[in-house]
Amino acid sequence: MSISITAAYIFLAVSIAAELVAATFVTATKGFTALKPSLICLAGYLTSYLFFGITLLRIDLGITYATWGAAGMIVTSIAGYLYYKQKLTKIGLVALICIIIATITLNLWGSA
Repeated sequence: MSISITAAYIFLAVSIAAELVAATFVTATKGFTALKPSLICLAGYLTSYLFFGITLLRIDLGITYATWGAAGMIVTSIAGYLYYKQKLTKIGLVALICIIIATITLNLWGSA
């Protein structure tokens, strides 16, 4: 199966979105004792890995995983701050900006 680079990045975006839903619901599962959040979390991870695998048909593993992981760190940090009142220090914010710059650089020039 061959997919275009555009389709691959769309699949990667779906994978990232599903993982972010899942990661955001992990706290609400209360150790996977609350049924509804647990089901949402598990469905999110299943969907995420399904689309991650499809993405690998076109984009190298290193770039795919780095992008997926970076987006996860950035958005879950923001979600933690907004929804769970977790703290984000100035150094943490600078680190997230560095992750964004590194991920963009990797996607533009990281593969032959």
